[in-house]
Amino acid sequence: MEKLRQSIMESVINQFNQKGMKFTMDDISKELHISKKTIYKEFDDKDELFFATVDYGFTAIKQKEAEILNDDSLDIVEKLSRVIVCLPDSYRNIDFRMAYQLKDKYPTVYQKLSSRIESDWEETEKLLKQAMEEGKLRKMPIPVVKLIIEGAIEKFLGSEELSKTSVSYEEALNGMIDIIINGLRV
Repeated sequence: MEKLRQSIMESVINQFNQKGMKFTMDDISKELHISKKTIYKEFDDKDELFFATVDYGFTAIKQKEAEILNDDSLDIVEKLSRVIVCLPDSYRNIDFRMAYQLKDKYPTVYQKLSSRIESDWEETEKLLKQAMEEGKLRKMPIPVVKLIIEGAIEKFLGSEELSKTSVSYEEALNGMIDIIINGLRV
């Protein structure tokens, strides 16, 4: 990926973290010391920029997931827990509790975010199946477990309720996976 596009997307993440959806293209251009015209040479509009940023974020999540999957020091249940709630280190300071703002202002971008959450479950499903087969987790229909996890994540992102608390998105994810995994433990 070209460095300029990456810098712009990282600025989107930074601006979102600071201002929620109230940031402007001017904010990005000021942060990066580039013109808005330069941004629009890379991205046709704000929607395209947001779509690319969602993909950029999920690519980073997939890279972090691969690290977890290749970590032989983790047992199967720990790998499963970490994969489900994995956030790249560079994203830990993002206030995902404000993602609900996308739902009204940029519904197509929110839909893309939601569809990305619902996709790429193959590795997680393999871990769930393996943990159940090894007797580490009680047997439960995997689609049900998946729906519970997706539902919790989408509720965290799609509702302003979490933003009204002092609980961070990462703390909410960790609490959710702790409840789910401990509820499945044999």
